[in-house]
Amino acid sequence: MMFPARFPGRCALTGAPIAIGDVIRSVGRGRYALVSRASRPVDPVDADIALAESIDPSCSAADPEAAAHAGAYLRRLMARGVSDIWRGVNGREYYRNRRGLCEDAPCCGCCNA
Repeated sequence: MMFPARFPGRCALTGAPIAIGDVIRSVGRGRYALVSRASRPVDPVDADIALAESIDPSCSAADPEAAAHAGAYLRRLMARGVSDIWRGVNGREYYRNRRGLCEDAPCCGCCNA
């Protein structure tokens, strides 16, 4: 059964981000697959800022330059497959494992896994 997404998330099959309004279908056990994107204007987004926002959504609003540097740092770490502790703009510490997820993923939802 297909229906519009009420919450953001990730596609269980491809790992693509699911936005509110995208058409999804259930693939069992609380997992959902992206069927089609909702039509909306697309703004160009810096990949590094998007990565930093995936951990701390308020970081780019507070300081876009710091968010870009943090995103570049996280991208390099994830490419090497190294676990790391990262401190966000708000002072909160995040632990990311070798797969790029926080230690509580997907339970707490802080990394949108």
